[in-house]
Amino acid sequence: MLIAVRARRVIPLAGEGPARDPRDLFSPPRVLDDHVVVIRGVFLDGAGQAALTDGACTTPPDANVPDGANAPDGVGAPNGADGAARVLSGLRGGVIEAVEPMDAFRRRAGVPLSDLGEVTLTPGVVNCHTHLELSHLAGRTVLGGGFVPWVKSLLSLVAAGAETPPDVRAAALTEAARQLAACHTAHVGDITAVAPAAVHRAMQAASIGCSHFAEVFGYRFTTPDGEPAAPADTAALWPRAMAELASDLAADDIVPSGPTGASPAPGAPFPLHPDAALAGHSLYSTHPVALAAARRWCERNHRVFSMHLAEHPDEVEFLTTGRGALADLLAVRVLPPGFAAPGMRPVPYAADLGLLDEGTLAVHCVQLDASDIRLLAESGAHVCLCPRSNAAISVGTAPARALAAAGTPLCLGTDSLASNHDLDLWNEARALRDLPAGHDLPPAALLRLLTVGGAAALGRGDIGAIVPGRRARLALLPQDFSQALGTTP
Repeated sequence: MLIAVRARRVIPLAGEGPARDPRDLFSPPRVLDDHVVVIRGVFLDGAGQAALTDGACTTPPDANVPDGANAPDGVGAPNGADGAARVLSGLRGGVIEAVEPMDAFRRRAGVPLSDLGEVTLTPGVVNCHTHLELSHLAGRTVLGGGFVPWVKSLLSLVAAGAETPPDVRAAALTEAARQLAACHTAHVGDITAVAPAAVHRAMQAASIGCSHFAEVFGYRFTTPDGEPAAPADTAALWPRAMAELASDLAADDIVPSGPTGASPAPGAPFPLHPDAALAGHSLYSTHPVALAAARRWCERNHRVFSMHLAEHPDEVEFLTTGRGALADLLAVRVLPPGFAAPGMRPVPYAADLGLLDEGTLAVHCVQLDASDIRLLAESGAHVCLCPRSNAAISVGTAPARALAAAGTPLCLGTDSLASNHDLDLWNEARALRDLPAGHDLPPAALLRLLTVGGAAALGRGDIGAIVPGRRARLALLPQDFSQALGTTP
């Protein structure tokens, strides 16, 4: 089945990747005028179908018949931007067949067309860092006092909410999925420890792709049978909840042979979906041997390795001196006896452990000096900026402009609803756009961070651009970005 959508403007970002040269990152994107995106294999949910059929028939006449001589059944034009948004939100599945001028599309016979009107289409946005299993804690943590007060409140809520009813958690995930879908999120990178299967089901129901990062945490590890294990034992690093995800994916025939018949990935205790990977929590909370082992596993299995890095001043103080409020907190529940701080800043310590290269997604990167920025850029690691979470917790502002100028490939994430107000990635871009001059990023750069930059950071070659062969994950460019990029009529 083929359907098509027409927009006044299309920004395809064809041929672009993560920009290492700021001239490429900041340059105006190519804009296609009066173009049609033809999609193969797509179907619509009820909202999308209703929006498509709300209006006059817009199916073009058969090219072999004089204009107006036939009027085949067609798909209607939605009413305004809201209708266009409903069309895009209702699209499920599908691959882009063609991107072509309206005049060329008129030669196609019998392909239903929906005219989205005076809007600008972009690739669907990619949210590279979320903690969706914390969605039920929205609005309940202590914000504005720094990292340690925030994490203490988070840990208290997690401990007190261990018996949170499943329906409450499910409702929170449904609302999180609604927020992600509302801003036309194509894919998320989600950190998980306890509920990957529930997150998978919520994202699948919303037709949002998800890369699951199983977070490695702590200094003591056990085998699946509960026996002590060395930090380098990769099988011991996987949270047990990932077995539930493997079973859930197998039920959907994503793991071809199921949990008993499929072969586990090397070093994993159970079959894994290609989008499941290991992640390190941080340099201060996870054994360095475990971090290195997780990174090597990701490299061997062609997965992205993610970790929180240089997020807050407490992290820098702890790693360089072994003292401070974070040291006091970790001593209670995490650090082993006789622990000694490495005496290094976060970025050079991560590099010393072999954790930084093109396959690494370093999240936050707020507490950086000039040498840290150079080292990140030289490593090729992707940096995920989460400006609103950083502001909410009061840990500082990442040097976004300096990172871009150094050639660091950048992307965006919202972090969790426990440290942010919503999961709208356009709002994250606005936060970077509205920073004081010298620290901000222009709209053209932000559009790339939202799309091609995010797709590259998560290793997704199937999204991030509107080109034939990519998944049909499309978004509407918001009015304020359209004005700034000069795409308004």
